[in-house]
Amino acid sequence: MHFFRINNNKLSSAGETELVGFDKTNPMYIPDGYLENGEFVVMRTCHGIGDWCIISGIPRLLKDKYPNCKVYVPSSKMLKDVFGDMMNNWGYGLYDASRVTEDIFKNNPYVDKFVDYVEGEVYHDHYRIYDSTNSKIPLTTQMLKFWQFTDGELSDTTPDIYFSDDEIKFGKELLGNIKNYGYIGVSSTYGSTADTELLVDKIKEYDNIVWMYYGEVPIEDTNLNFIKNTINIKEKGLSLRQQMYLRCNAKVNVGNESGTTLWCSKYSDTHVLGNKTYGPLHGANLNGKPRKDPFKTGNFVDGINYMN
Repeated sequence: MHFFRINNNKLSSAGETELVGFDKTNPMYIPDGYLENGEFVVMRTCHGIGDWCIISGIPRLLKDKYPNCKVYVPSSKMLKDVFGDMMNNWGYGLYDASRVTEDIFKNNPYVDKFVDYVEGEVYHDHYRIYDSTNSKIPLTTQMLKFWQFTDGELSDTTPDIYFSDDEIKFGKELLGNIKNYGYIGVSSTYGSTADTELLVDKIKEYDNIVWMYYGEVPIEDTNLNFIKNTINIKEKGLSLRQQMYLRCNAKVNVGNESGTTLWCSKYSDTHVLGNKTYGPLHGANLNGKPRKDPFKTGNFVDGINYMN
């Protein structure tokens, strides 16, 4: 894989590597001069909802360690300018992947600005310190280790989301008198990459609650058709953040591995069905093959109850 470099809004390859980042046995760190300057950019080179939501706690943690710093996030324009046609790899359906940072960081009090251009070097997710003996380390931790954070400064790396007053008002009106409910979110890979009976068993632990369901196929056509008290969320045409308000206020979230499920871990009891095999979205060369180390790329999230 390429180790990317971003400098003056230009993407280039710094060379091929088996695994991006630096092993903790031979680490490299962000330059002291960059930290002293105090203007930081949070950046990823992958642009799915899950890719960005799992590092959404970074602005908060940067402000905790460096209270006087400025934290910037790339705008839709910057993502398009830097990554060009690569952005098409993460769009799906009607969703424009260049909007992902605005959806993830909207209303975030720790983000100072969405920026269209960054002069100089951007230290993104390839700049991380990993432990080759332990893949269950959140990407936020790995990235901020490169930013010279200590373990004590990384006590809460769970994803963040901050709702506006209008979003809260809309969510409360939508919920009405519904208080005790669960949320099921299953993506297009549900049933093809993992043992779904684990998810079924988890749902059966919760009696007498309403279940909100978001899936690519009607719930009646899945092995979840035994659930009677359900609300179909997809047909309501909600925005991503409106869906997330419902998820974050649910008693429990269950689903297969998807960005919107990973985003809930701070706010709701969250259970994720881990993928045992690769799906078609991972490419034809990987589709159907076992995932021997699913967290090797850094997608482990604290606070998630993984069902494997």
